[in-house]
Amino acid sequence: MTARSFAARRIFSLCLGASILGGLTAPSIALAQTGPEADESAGLAEIVVVARKREERLQDTPIAITALGGEDLTARGANALADVAGFVPNVSMYTAAGGSGGGANLSVFIRGVGQSEFLFTVDPGVGVYVDGIYYPRSVGSTFDLLDVERVEVLRGPQGTLFGKNTIGGAVNVTSAKPTGETRGFIEVTTGRFNRIDLRGSFETALVPDQVAMKLSASSQNRDGYGKRVDYFTGETVSHPGDIGQTAARLDLRFTPSSDVTVDIAADYSRWRQQAVPEKLLSFDQDLSVVATLWNIFVASPIPMSTDLISPDPFTTYGTGPNRNDLDMWGLSGTLNWDMSDTIALKSVTAYRRMKAHFGRDGDGGPMDYVATDNRQRQHQFSQELQLVGTSADERLKWVVGGFYFNEYGRDTNNVILASGFFNVFESLPGPIDGSPPEAPTAPGGAGNPVNVALDLDFDIFNKIRIKSYAAFGQATYTLADNLNLTVGARYTHESKDYTLRHVRVASGVPIIPLTTVGKSWDSFTPMASIDYRFSPQFMAYASVSRGFKSGGFNGRPTVDNTPPVPFNPEEVTAYEVGFKSDLLGRMLRFNAAAYWNDYTDIQLSRVKANEAGVLVLDLGNAGDAEVKGFELELQAQPVPALQLSAGLGYTDFKYTSLAAGVSDITLDTHQPFVPKWTGNASIVYTVPVSTSSSIAFRGDLTYKSRTYLDPTNVETLVQDGFALINTRITYSNDDLGLEIAAFVTNLTNKTYLGGGISAESSFGHTEGYYGRPREWGLSAKKRF
Repeated sequence: MTARSFAARRIFSLCLGASILGGLTAPSIALAQTGPEADESAGLAEIVVVARKREERLQDTPIAITALGGEDLTARGANALADVAGFVPNVSMYTAAGGSGGGANLSVFIRGVGQSEFLFTVDPGVGVYVDGIYYPRSVGSTFDLLDVERVEVLRGPQGTLFGKNTIGGAVNVTSAKPTGETRGFIEVTTGRFNRIDLRGSFETALVPDQVAMKLSASSQNRDGYGKRVDYFTGETVSHPGDIGQTAARLDLRFTPSSDVTVDIAADYSRWRQQAVPEKLLSFDQDLSVVATLWNIFVASPIPMSTDLISPDPFTTYGTGPNRNDLDMWGLSGTLNWDMSDTIALKSVTAYRRMKAHFGRDGDGGPMDYVATDNRQRQHQFSQELQLVGTSADERLKWVVGGFYFNEYGRDTNNVILASGFFNVFESLPGPIDGSPPEAPTAPGGAGNPVNVALDLDFDIFNKIRIKSYAAFGQATYTLADNLNLTVGARYTHESKDYTLRHVRVASGVPIIPLTTVGKSWDSFTPMASIDYRFSPQFMAYASVSRGFKSGGFNGRPTVDNTPPVPFNPEEVTAYEVGFKSDLLGRMLRFNAAAYWNDYTDIQLSRVKANEAGVLVLDLGNAGDAEVKGFELELQAQPVPALQLSAGLGYTDFKYTSLAAGVSDITLDTHQPFVPKWTGNASIVYTVPVSTSSSIAFRGDLTYKSRTYLDPTNVETLVQDGFALINTRITYSNDDLGLEIAAFVTNLTNKTYLGGGISAESSFGHTEGYYGRPREWGLSAKKRF
């Protein structure tokens, strides 16, 4: 037995023992209760989830899950998917992934596992699903939570039922479906930065009891919280960080019989706004040969220097790309057929298309030193079949299915890096070291081949085709009263064909000529869990599972004539124990989980320099790690008027080995975007005004400990621990169907880094952006 496997088993055994000990003490508390049958209306509401492809109570599901309902999300001020992370322990979500500048580009990390890169050539480590449809890309993965019924965040590998690229977990969004009733709402919100938001929904029966429809739409508009200032005149040029988004969704539900339901959905999202307010955070010419040479030979219109670091966190002197456009739409059809009393068939068919254009200015000044401009197009088709059933007098619950996925993506990327070198040296009379023009040993002089190495601006043309097939099955068998065993497995085959052409801009010389490479991978991801209900109010479980994230390619090779070599898939073997409890007549809900992950072949994106100081954009396997931690979640309703909730997460990420050739990180390097501690707390106190109206006072706190925002842990991109506080007061009148609310987000006006990218070793600088400052707002919602 290896030391690693021994440590895993020891931790697993200790955690399991702790859960069992908790279960043995729970019945003494439970005996004082009258049981859920006696008073179903009292205490905390039951939550239903579909994490295991069937509806079941959250408290009966042996998985670490946080579920948030649509009304709760609205009350917390969570308008977009990225806002959910603050209310879930051990989850981080960051926009503008990989220093892209795109606010729709989401990086998600759960329990230390995720991906910060937005290129098509690498996949996310956490799966995002809407109504069972997979969103495979970082770009477009944070979207308006328009008329959402529920968001489930599943922590830990979900490789059996959800499949590839869920090694960290999955985010499962369920939209509210039409009911056949005629009803709706309209909501108006105004606030700081000239905020004007509109949101509404209407549903009705087109054919009574057979065809129902729902139409939902939203519009969000806010001025930017940042400023682009002309370096020479001091005048404000624009306000990055604005919001200009619209979204719409149409749902049709057909019920031809009591056994068959068909849901047809169409959705569309449109973003037209500026990028996040990226600014220069640091610059040190002595760290970079390129920076030194650029300031000597180009320096146009001014040299790169620390003078470009604005003292205001939201102000930049940048003049480079600054757009953030997104168009995304999809069509889907879902069939649910109860074939018998014990077997049901579900089919989910979907087609989606995305187009995005986003960029960022990386130097923070009026020169062309560092900037990127990205254009992406993507479309996908997916088909999933599920057969869900019960057997053996309902002691066996099972699901089997198959999944097919076909994706095409295209990326055009213009990269500006120390622009002007090539033209300057081409204009010189000869090599700068005096060597003969016919045998130059230094740049300088028209036609000098050495000049090409200093043509650092380049255009990237990437195309990728991905096909994935999978078959899966999972079964839960009741071994004895209150004791269940679950086993499952999934087989996945995936292939990727990658075509690229990288060309230097000024000289036209290719870095990589037109090249196509391909690779396929196979994976087997089993799981097993056992759960025991010590009492109707207390359940403990233990599980082991494997997750798989497919391999890929470095989408930005910068070394001449070196076609990309595929990097290996990531894999996680996870051990977890936990318990779920409803105590004191369901006035208190306390859930906990502890885990240990063996995380191998971690895929990491870094900006670095080679021995000559030349830029290297590296995307590949960095090494292996062990990740361990726990989550605690508590909800309480001691009296009907008071609701309390809290969550605490701990993640300890530690590299155990590094891949060959990796030198820019060490075994002590922290995983980027993964704080060791995360926490949240909420309090809601409702005061009746009349029999049909009330006023609710709400406060929410979210906390992250010290977080490294760059893979190499540069100090400039480290955010110390901080808390954000949101408050809300809501007046509700049921008779009038009216809600009026006043709210403040980031109450203490905390200044905090939201993300960034470091190129200190290659270009001497670090850039980043700060999160949104304090904002206030008023909203009115009318139901009809």
